[in-house]
Amino acid sequence: MKSEFTLTGTDNNGFRHRYSIKKNEDFKKAFFKFMANLEFEEDKIGKSFLGEDNHGERVQLKISDLEDICTHYENEKYDVDVFYGRFKIIIVVRTKDRTPVIKHLEKKSKWIKPLSVKKIKEKQENRPTILSHINRT
Repeated sequence: MKSEFTLTGTDNNGFRHRYSIKKNEDFKKAFFKFMANLEFEEDKIGKSFLGEDNHGERVQLKISDLEDICTHYENEKYDVDVFYGRFKIIIVVRTKDRTPVIKHLEKKSKWIKPLSVKKIKEKQENRPTILSHINRT
């Protein structure tokens, strides 16, 4: 299993930093390393991926099992929310010093191709219409 994120987008406002990540099973290992780099304890992170089966036994959850769930983590330097959507995972990191976050993502992430946008003319009104095509790889 690889230990890197597949980033699909980023956004920040100086304090709040958002990262969109392709949802796949590689996320879990990369997430543990990312959070350890931000000085979170691995055992607390691991609890996020535990569930119960039909018999009440503890089981490791797959990333695909997590949908429409938001988890929160906080330490002295970082406040982190992770939203598990159907096709992507969004991580929001609130901090005054984003340098460690950026350094980790530069080393441990890959980017997919960004959205391509094409303009075409509408026949009736002669106004440009923007059509977006998402590259799904």
